[in-house]
Amino acid sequence: MSLISKVVVALIMLVGVQVQAEDICKKEQAQEAVEKMCAEIEKNDSAKAIEALKKFRYCGSNYVWVQDSDIKMVVHPTRPKLDGSDLKLEMDNNGNGSKALFVEFDKMARKNKNGGWVDYLWPKPGAENATPKTSFVKLCKGDKKWIAGSGIWK
Repeated sequence: MSLISKVVVALIMLVGVQVQAEDICKKEQAQEAVEKMCAEIEKNDSAKAIEALKKFRYCGSNYVWVQDSDIKMVVHPTRPKLDGSDLKLEMDNNGNGSKALFVEFDKMARKNKNGGWVDYLWPKPGAENATPKTSFVKLCKGDKKWIAGSGIWK
């Protein structure tokens, strides 16, 4: 086998391992990630907290997003075009009976001081069809009134 073939096989295997790791990420890991980022938000000014959020990943490429008390995106690490946008009308991809997803995140986080889970449908990156997902959301302590959230595929 040529060196190029060996490198290609190794890369394919690495990509497969990363996908598997992301697929088996557990709810506890998403909750721990949100707790960790809430701690960053609570101890840092807004700019430092946003930089930490943009860089933070767990279970491969999973991330934590943050929305504010007006249901606007503060930072979305993989979809920066959402930053600053109003999320009140952003629906999940459940064709019948869709829900205003970020409004639901807001309700759950405010209702449960320790955070809570919201189930919904959302397409995986690069996919057209929605897949069941659940996200842990929590209202972080402090004066910013930011809600941090992270989801895993079911």
